Order: sequence, then structure tokens, then C-alpha cells
Amino acid sequence: MKIPVLAFLSVVVLLGCSSVASSLDPLDQAQLFLEAGNIDQAIALLEPLVQKDTDPEHLGDVVELLESLFVEKGEVRKAIAVLQTYVSRFPQSPRAYLFRYWVAKHEEELGNEDRAIALLEELAHSLPPEDPFGLRVQVFSDLAYLLQYRKRDYKKALEMYRKVAELSEDPEEKLQAKMSWGMCLEELGEMERALALYREVMQEASGSFFERWARLRIVYLTEPPEKRFATQEELQRELVDALQAKDLNRLRHLAKKGDFWNGVNFSEFDVDDASVILDYLSRYLQKSPHLVVSEHLFRHDDAWVLRVEGWGDPEYNILYLVLAEGRYGWEWKGVILSSTALEASQENENCRP
Repeated sequence: MKIPVLAFLSVVVLLGCSSVASSLDPLDQAQLFLEAGNIDQAIALLEPLVQKDTDPEHLGDVVELLESLFVEKGEVRKAIAVLQTYVSRFPQSPRAYLFRYWVAKHEEELGNEDRAIALLEELAHSLPPEDPFGLRVQVFSDLAYLLQYRKRDYKKALEMYRKVAELSEDPEEKLQAKMSWGMCLEELGEMERALALYREVMQEASGSFFERWARLRIVYLTEPPEKRFATQEELQRELVDALQAKDLNRLRHLAKKGDFWNGVNFSEFDVDDASVILDYLSRYLQKSPHLVVSEHLFRHDDAWVLRVEGWGDPEYNILYLVLAEGRYGWEWKGVILSSTALEASQENENCRP
């Protein structure tokens, strides 16, 4: 009679069958501990190997498992230390480049953006031609994002996006890079070059999301708004008044021209002309007799958000209006749909250990 593998492993652990366990590879022994829920014992078994194991391939497997266990426990600094030890011992092995990338991403997660950028730049210059893990384009893409949105270094970010557009074999990734390249050109005041790039995207991506985005970005750059807002407070006041008065016409004049963003629960974003969202607002504005508009904005990424409760859509009873500073001053640039149920679910997810 065959005994199921998991049952056998459980028996080994629970009975403390050391003669069987000790004959196993340490990785397999660690898996036994993990099957029994003993993460700390698995870590204690594997940690000594980080300095002792002389096989870079086997040690790579050990380090990958240790890194994941430390991250699961929230001990990111220990995860980084394990990865760095491997890199220092086997700096030219293929996995060393992958682990250097993971270290950079962990530093970014910890908020050490300057350190992450420095590590990514160093990695970009040292990747071998064969690039065994296909990291090159991803490294340039991550660098571009950090330089654009965290450091506001648009000139350097532009160069990174250009490399992604040149090197990527993914058509959508190339188009995304070109659009971001164009946004950096805008920030540098090079509007004609940005417009030329958007027209290029329109030709390359006919009928796609990127064609629509590029076309709307051209509208934004070439058709200034009727009214401009020098301060965040001024725009917020106008939006609050229009919502409380349920004045769709005023909202129509306040919406940003060109690429107007919409999403659900701060994800699943799409871009379209503001008229699409205004049509949606027109269906429910008069069905929202008890609107509660927040008096305060809160920060979300690079924008500010105005929360509206009591929205009349039976599926989404919360509305967020997204405000940001743009080419023409402060602009209402998008709408996020949400609900009490969605936010409760998200809160529960965030509270999980």
C-alpha cells in the first residue's frame, strides 16, 4: 500500500524520526518543518548554509527559500542580508544578478529610494550580455519610474524610458514606455517633441488603449481649459459647490480636457474623454439625495482625493474625485468608484498577518 507523500512527511515530523530526516537534503528537511508549520525551525536549519554551502546552485535554492520566509515574517532586513551574502560569495553567478535586483526592490519597499536607484543603476551597468534572467528591460523600467515619480529627475527618466522602448520585445511595454517618455518631455517643456511622440504612438497602436491615451494627451496639450485654478483649495471649493448643488453643467466645465482617468477602488484604471464619466455622473447625480462631501482632501500617490459618500449608484456608493497639479494649474483629472463593501474587504485584507 502506498502512503501519500504529505502523510509520510507529517509522520516523520510528528514522530521526530531523526534517522529519516537527517538523511534528507537540508532543503527537504526544511520543507518538512514548513509542512508542520515550523517556520522558525526551517530558518534555523537553513541559515548556517548561507556561509557554508559551496555549491552556488544549491545555495541559490536555499537563499530563495530563506528570503521568502523572512519576507513572510516581515523581516525584510534579514532577507536583504541573506541575499547580499550570496552575492558577496558568488558575485558572477547568474543568480547573483537576480538577487541584486531583489535587494534593490526590497530597499524600495522600505522607502530607501536613493539606495534602490543606486543599486539598480549599478546593476544596469553590470548585467552580462546574456542576461540569464531577462532583467535588463525591467531594471530600466523600474529606474525610469523611480526617477520620474519619486525623484522628479525627468531628464534621466526619459533616457530610461527610451531604453525600454528600444529593448523591449513586448509591444504594450514599448508603447507604455513611449507614453511615459512623452510625459517626461512635457515636464521638461519640450511640447513639440512630446506631441510628435504621441502621434507616433497613435500610428503604431491604432484602435488600442494607447492610441486613445495618446490622442487624448494631444487634446490636453493643444486645447487649454476655459478656467484655471491656481490653488488646490480653489478647485476643491468649486467641486464641492457643484456636487452639493448637483450641477452637472458646472462639473462639466471643471473636468480636465483630454485624458481623464477612471478606476475602481484605486485600481483597474482606464482613460477616456471626461464626457464618458460625466455621462455616468448624470445618471446618478439626481439619485443621490444624501451626498456627503468631505471637507478635507487626502493624499494618494501623486494626487489629492476628495471623498464623496452617499453616491446613488447601487454598486458603488462612494465616489472619489482626483485632483492634481498639471500644465494649467490645479486640475480635476479623474474619478474613482468604490463602495463600503469594497473598502471593508480591502481593510480586512490589509489586517491579515
